Amino acid sequence: MNDNDRGPALRKVNLYLEKNFPDFFAEARFQVGNDDYFLYSRFGQYLARSIEQRRTPRAKIYRGFTVLNKMAAASTKDPVVRQMLVSGPLEQLVDAPRARALAMKRLSPVAQGYMESLCE
Repeated sequence: MNDNDRGPALRKVNLYLEKNFPDFFAEARFQVGNDDYFLYSRFGQYLARSIEQRRTPRAKIYRGFTVLNKMAAASTKDPVVRQMLVSGPLEQLVDAPRARALAMKRLSPVAQGYMESLCE
C-alpha cells in the first residue's frame, strides 16, 4: 500500500487535529515537516501530559480522544495507520495512569482493543 492510499484517511484526521489543536499542530509540523509518525507520537505525549497535569479543559481533552478515535477508524483499513496509532499516541497514554484510565472510558472499542493489547 502506498502513501496515496493512506492519504485521504489521515488527511481528514490531520485536518481535525490542525483545527482543534492549531498551536500544537504548527509546532510539531515546524519541527519535523510531514512526518506523521512523529506528529502522532508527540500528540500522544501532549494528550497524556495534559491529562496528568489537570490543567487542560475537559472539552479539549475529549477532542484529543476524538482525534485518536478518528485514527482508529482509519486504522481498520490501513495497517500502517494502526501501527502509527499503537506505537505512537496509545503507547504514550499507557504509560500515564490517569490518561490510561480516562482513555479506557473515552476511546472507541477499536482503540480500546489496541490499547489493551499494549497493557498485556
